[in-house]
Amino acid sequence: MNSKNPQSPRVGIVGSFLPPEELEEAIERKKRGEISPEEFGRIEDQVIDRLIDREIAEGLTIVTDGEMRRKAWDRDFWEGLGGMERERIDTGHIYQDEPTRHDLIHFTDRVSYNPGHPFFDKFSHLLHLADGRAEVRQTMPSPGELYARTLIITNGDPGRIYPAPENLIEDIAAAYRETIMELYRRGCRHIQFDSSVWGRLSDPDFERKTLMGGIDPDVITRDLIKVLNLTLYGRPADLEVTLSIAADETRIPRWNDEREKTRLREMLSEVNADSFLLPFDINSPAQLEILNMLPEGKRAILGLVDGSIPGLESVNDIVGCVRVAMRHVPLSLISLSPTCGFKVRDRERQGLNYESQWAKINLLKQAAVILNNEA
Repeated sequence: MNSKNPQSPRVGIVGSFLPPEELEEAIERKKRGEISPEEFGRIEDQVIDRLIDREIAEGLTIVTDGEMRRKAWDRDFWEGLGGMERERIDTGHIYQDEPTRHDLIHFTDRVSYNPGHPFFDKFSHLLHLADGRAEVRQTMPSPGELYARTLIITNGDPGRIYPAPENLIEDIAAAYRETIMELYRRGCRHIQFDSSVWGRLSDPDFERKTLMGGIDPDVITRDLIKVLNLTLYGRPADLEVTLSIAADETRIPRWNDEREKTRLREMLSEVNADSFLLPFDINSPAQLEILNMLPEGKRAILGLVDGSIPGLESVNDIVGCVRVAMRHVPLSLISLSPTCGFKVRDRERQGLNYESQWAKINLLKQAAVILNNEA
């Protein structure tokens, strides 16, 4: 949010936006063969162009393309790396009680940097659209997400699908590191790593499944820190890196769980990121006490409005949560955000629509104004 007061908290987004009806209709028409890929691409471009203008008009100082082009929040990025492609699995089980009916990652070689990664041209296009009116953030799945996913689908034995399992962490980190540096050369100064595994490490069901696969959650915690820090080794000082934590698409982590707190403390204190996007239950402000683990100088991005449902939260509740957060983090290092991206799979059931997301952003802006006036 633009403000002359340096104490004013930023208002931001997780990254994804719901598509407008125009794009949803175009997607269906493309599936039916009623429009060509070229015509669909023109509609998609127009929607993203207008989205950037709307984000800036709404006062967002760091914008994204809303992930409008994505098919999957994670695999779209991974499939642009060298040594990876999509594989469709329709039978069998990952775990004994989970039928496998979705795309799995597939390695054709060791993971590597791809100078032709499609994200590069897309980012350059967004930077051109922003035209200096706002900065552009590039979102991508955390490198730890790829590492953890590989362990999970192989029951802790990545050698079953990866040609050099002893080098998996280093290969992932190197591919990410070079990709990020190319984005930096193109003008990117804001990277966001999205992670669902960090927020699930202490979930009983997730622990059960990982242990069934021979994976120790404590060991994987150390590995996740390692792959993140190797990825960020030697990064430019003016490249801001955010780690976004969630339990899945819409659920928040188990912040009250003592094991979660232990792993969170390790992550916050050791991961070489500048900002941490942490979603909270606005009705449980005591959860924000975990911010006492945040190292001095790090930015806390507080997810305080639910991006998966249309109902509006109370501005007073948002402000109240921020006041709790301010016991541990100065207001100048606090940002306000939805708990998750707006592009959720079950939005029809939840009643979301294109304007719902802007109402959520405006709610955060109202809270920021109140906090700014109190500062």
